[in-house]
This record gives sequence, C-alpha cells and structure tokens, in this order.
Amino acid sequence: MRKSSILIVIALFISACVSNTPEPNPLSASDQIATIVASTLAAMNTQLPATEVPATPTPPMDGFSINGQLQGTLAFIRNNNLWIKINSVEYQLTNDADPSDIGLPRLWYSNPQISPDGTKIGYLKNAGTNVRTLMIYDIKSRNMTQIANDAAWVPPAVEWSNDSQKIYYPVSNGFDMTTGLETIVVKSINLATGEVQEQGQYGVQTGCGGGSPDPADGISNLENVGPFGGNVFSLSPQNNFLIHTTSCTSFGLGILNLAAQQDQVLDDYASRAVISPDGSKIAAVSDNNIITFNVNTGGIESKFPTTGTPRALLWSADGKAILYSTSSLINTVTLDDNVALDLFGSAPTAFKLNVSTLWVVSLDSGQSNKIIEVEAHDLKPIFVKGQKVLVVIVENANKLFDYVNQGNRDNLTDYYPTSNIVEVDLANSSSNTILNNARQAVYFK
Repeated sequence: MRKSSILIVIALFISACVSNTPEPNPLSASDQIATIVASTLAAMNTQLPATEVPATPTPPMDGFSINGQLQGTLAFIRNNNLWIKINSVEYQLTNDADPSDIGLPRLWYSNPQISPDGTKIGYLKNAGTNVRTLMIYDIKSRNMTQIANDAAWVPPAVEWSNDSQKIYYPVSNGFDMTTGLETIVVKSINLATGEVQEQGQYGVQTGCGGGSPDPADGISNLENVGPFGGNVFSLSPQNNFLIHTTSCTSFGLGILNLAAQQDQVLDDYASRAVISPDGSKIAAVSDNNIITFNVNTGGIESKFPTTGTPRALLWSADGKAILYSTSSLINTVTLDDNVALDLFGSAPTAFKLNVSTLWVVSLDSGQSNKIIEVEAHDLKPIFVKGQKVLVVIVENANKLFDYVNQGNRDNLTDYYPTSNIVEVDLANSSSNTILNNARQAVYFK
C-alpha cells in the first residue's frame, strides 16, 4: 500500500483517539468474575530479568533527579508499548504493539497508572476500536495479568485506591433514552479476591465527533490536554468520591459520591478538573479563569483570572497554589494543497506552531507568576515535589511539515511530534530533560 494511502487515515486515527462513544458491556457480572479468575491463573511473565531491576528508588528530598539522572520510577508509553524507567534505567515491558503513529494501530497500550505503594502498574491494552482490556503489571514478580475486558472507550482511565488493593475504571452501560446521555458505570476490582463492585454511575453527552489533521493535536489529546483531551476520571485521596466530565467535548464537571452512589453536576462548563491533595477542594478551568469548588458544599470558593485559557492544572504539594499551562499561537504553516490531498485526502491543511507557558497561581494572593516559556504545542505539569515539577512538553509539528513539504513520504513516523518529560525548578526556572519520546508518563516517588 502506498505511504500516501496509509497517511489518509491520520485524521481518522486522531478522531478515533478522541472518540467519545463508550463500548457496551459485553459480559455479565458472573462472566466477568470468571474471566478475572481465569486470567489471573494464566498470568504471563515478561522477559525483564529480576537481577537487572535496581534497588528501591531513593528520590532526593527536593526534586526528581541527582545530577540530571532520574531517582524514582516512571511508567510511560513509547512507540505504543509500555515502558518503565527506574533510577535512570529503562525497560520495555511489552513488545507486541504496532509502533506506527500513522493510522489506527492494530494494537497499542495506554493509560499507565502506578499503584500508591509503587508495586504495580495498571494500564490498558487496546485492539481496534472494540477491545479495551484492563491489565496489571507486577513490578517485583514481573507478571502481567488481565483483570477485565469491558473498559469504556472514553474516558480511558484507571485509578488506584489509596491502599493499592482496588483499581477503579469506567464501563459503558449503553444509551439512556430518557436523559439522552451515555451511562457510565464506575467499577472496582479487588486484586486479592477478584471481587467486582459497581460504585455508582453518571451520564456523559456523547457523539461529538471531531478530530484534527494536525498530528500535534493528536499527541496533546493522548496527553489529555486540548483540543478534545482533558477528560476527567479522578479518585479522591480518601476514595470517597470521584470527579468526571459530563461531555465528550471535555466540558462539564460532575462529582460521584461513592458511598451514597449519587452523582451531582457541579458545573456545566468547567473542565480539566483536579482534586486537592487533602481531597477538600476541586480546581477546574472556566474560560480564562481557574475556579475552586468546596467538595462538601459543591459551591465555588474562589476564582482566579489567568492569562489565556489554562490547558492543564496541578495542585502544589501543600495545596496552597495551583500550577497551570497555557498555549498561544505563534505561527501557522499550511501544506501545499497537492501535498495535503496526498496525505490527508483534503485541503487546505494547516499545522499550528505554539509557544507554551508554565504558570503558578497562589491561592492566597490570586497572583500568577510565569515559570518557563518554550516553543511547544502544549505543556502539562504532572507531578510536583518541593520546588521541582515534572512537566510534559508536546512538540510542535514543524519537523514533519518541513519534511513532507520537501516531497518526502518515507519514514514519516521519525518526524512526528512526540512528548518529552522535563524537570523544572520553580525557584529559578531552570530545567533538565528526564525522558524523551514518552507519552502518558506517571511518576512514583
């Protein structure tokens, strides 16, 4: 098949990655439990030798690296496979994924989450558009175990309980004709017993469609930032509630009380919500503002104006500040119509070149301070420790644009934008790169 024919499906891939039509639940509860038990017994070992695993990570007191070398554990996706980095040594945990970014991969892995005790990684194994298998990787025993195969397409996320005994994930229960919403059931699985519990449900507006021919937009979506990224599925530190988006456009904020199994919509337009470290507040984006909600009352506590619309939020470790990112357009490059037709089957096609900025706003003063500014499509803070923060930086698509605009069609994947992990010092705005070509990275301290 010609490269150009393959490339026509780039937009379909990006659209599929942000599709918001959850899958129906294919198994009964009893069938699911049977699947869990059978899969647990059939757990497979990876090829990671036990002798090569470093000792327990010992991060510095303030930060993530010593002399630029990572101290701690990062789980991430590279070339659609699952990887782990422990104390600066990288290991590839899966090797059967389709590594291509061109079109919808035949098989890919996504959404890694490290358990709070640092012993396991929960993640999704994806095949086509129909199968979302929830997997567990045990770092010490090197076992991979399938525990469920009914994870919803959107939001494709998993969350650990604070004792690392349960894992939570969303499941589609079909379209509700009364409300006009897709019903999402929250399930939990006890890893020790295999017990599956339904923790409540909420409704999501689906069928938004969309997509973008700009490959950097696709990478941003996979990092859960705009334009269609930003879906929320987050568990509180006390495991007593879960926040979620109410629309496939990533807008709308709901809170599901897990004890009462009751859902409440807090705001129809808020997006990109995050829970404070003590679980008492929720911060979210509303236009060019950051707003905070009181969890107990559901009411808005504060509102902080920002320069530009925040793309991603992260609470400081002490809960007294919020880090956020913004992106602004500095240039647009448009492909020649013939090139655009050859690659995407439509014209005109433009790539956005952005500059992205990391900010921090104090909850006491309400003042925002700029930390760093880089030429990048998007930027996302993911973990903060003391005066250091790990930041995802999504590249612009200018390398791909230059390459194809010169008539090249081979080895396009080598020129695609990717995301890199950078450690930033909040005190002096210095930075150093921790990890290259890594998607959906999560850190364990």
